[in-house]
Amino acid sequence: MSGSRSVATRTLVGLALILVAAWTSSAARSGAAAIQCVDVAEARGLTFRGAYGSVVEDRDQMARMMERNMGNGVAVGDYDRSGYLSVYLLGQNGHPSKLFRNEPDAGGKRRFSDVTEAAGLGGQRGQSRVAFFVDLDGDGWLDLVVINDRDTDGRLPPSKIYRNNRDGTFSDVTSRSGFDPVGYIVGGAAFADFNKDGLPDLYISYWTKNMGRTPAAGADRVADQFPGRNRLYRNLGGFRFQDVTEEVGLGVLAIDTFTPVFADLSGGGYPDIYLPADFGERDRFFQNLGRRFRDASREFGVGHAGNDMGVAVADLDGDGLLELYITGITDPSGKHGVNPGNVLLRRKGHGHAVYEDHAAELGVRDTAWGWGTAFVDVDLDGHLDIYTVQGFHEFVGSSSPALRNARAVLFRNDGKNRFAPTRGTGCEVEGDQRALVVLDYNRDGAPDLLITQVNGPTRLLENRTTPRGRWLTIACDGRGSRCIGARVYLTIGGRTTGQVLLAGGSYLAGPPLEAYFGLGANPRADELRIVWPSGQETVLRQVAADQVIRIVAPPVSDEDSLPP
Repeated sequence: MSGSRSVATRTLVGLALILVAAWTSSAARSGAAAIQCVDVAEARGLTFRGAYGSVVEDRDQMARMMERNMGNGVAVGDYDRSGYLSVYLLGQNGHPSKLFRNEPDAGGKRRFSDVTEAAGLGGQRGQSRVAFFVDLDGDGWLDLVVINDRDTDGRLPPSKIYRNNRDGTFSDVTSRSGFDPVGYIVGGAAFADFNKDGLPDLYISYWTKNMGRTPAAGADRVADQFPGRNRLYRNLGGFRFQDVTEEVGLGVLAIDTFTPVFADLSGGGYPDIYLPADFGERDRFFQNLGRRFRDASREFGVGHAGNDMGVAVADLDGDGLLELYITGITDPSGKHGVNPGNVLLRRKGHGHAVYEDHAAELGVRDTAWGWGTAFVDVDLDGHLDIYTVQGFHEFVGSSSPALRNARAVLFRNDGKNRFAPTRGTGCEVEGDQRALVVLDYNRDGAPDLLITQVNGPTRLLENRTTPRGRWLTIACDGRGSRCIGARVYLTIGGRTTGQVLLAGGSYLAGPPLEAYFGLGANPRADELRIVWPSGQETVLRQVAADQVIRIVAPPVSDEDSLPP
């Protein structure tokens, strides 16, 4: 987009709006869009390679392979409040993680500059799996949480909490935080305010090399299992955390689990936990009864047994019930995977209505060895597509050519929430991929795709689809946990689609708290409705297209302890 286009600004506090940027799309408004993705990572300065690091677990080849191949993630957020999204990429043991600031270049475009040392993050060299930009203390600035594999002998560096100093730098405040999760391999993590005190709490899952085995009589784990168990950390304020896992009814869970989803899936008003599991273990669903959890997997129809890894969440038909898309393994050779295929869970009706798998009938079952995934409207036609990345090259080797030669998959929505894979768009990239984050790095309204790789370069797929639809970007500005879990609903011509602002999801991903909507040829949305985690709602009507709207979230409640 030309830098001479007009830019308007306005802010929403309560019912007041701030529009941070507006552009007019130059794309034609009719005809089918030709989707195009172009990898611009190197050209835009995002030069990072997920190189193999040293391993501490050398008891057998399987252990070594898993430690270096489960992947390393990425956090995306506007940590400097510039209006643009910066990127923090995680390295394996002995390799530095890097902070890339989103800055303008001489030609008016955007590029990324390595500011790791200047930002005070140069000492981070652990086996870093997943990270988040999240406002831990409610001051309105995004802090940084980095979650590492951590062994009981202290050979691997600990996880870290970095306070945002509001001047482009961070300070390490881990030492007195009470935050030192031990275990590996970190399979995922997610933030949400499980007890509604206004502060974001953290759930961490682990892949423990249980591999579906049953412990010996009298033991609580398999003898050669990796250390660690899933944990819930309550945010006490002041950058202090407390492990409350067993206290809140989550018990001791030490099996192979991956990406947790921390969101209100049951409709009870509190964030529940959906937990995918590997090696034929059944997935788990922990219902939040109001600061305490219970295993309600059977009641809600959650219990798929496969190799479930990445998770995407959306409300495809705007009925207030969330769909979950879970990636797994589909190997035509039959050599890899248990109960092959991805899962798309839909829940009809409220109350105790159960989730049912519709992946096969909707055409989204096969993405090879799937990892990160997201619902994303790539062509901005108003219908959410699905994008999934894949790979596990060292493990697969030459045993399954189909898996070895697989590519990322873009499923295009036909407008009726049925999907078909695309071909020749440039989005179907090859590689050994893991994390996926959807972002609009250049603020042109088209969602781009950021992908991490094992032993390969990071990819930034710029969305150059043309002609593409008109658009709205919703960027949430909220202190503490006020934005996390918010649902954003857009209505056009009587049709509603919903997205969820999650601090987690995909796989090893720390996504921005933003929603990217396509409007097709429509010049405006009939209604934009935000349902906040507190239960409050903000409703805007006749919202003009082609703008970024920054919405300030209201306080959690009258008892909200955070500053207004």
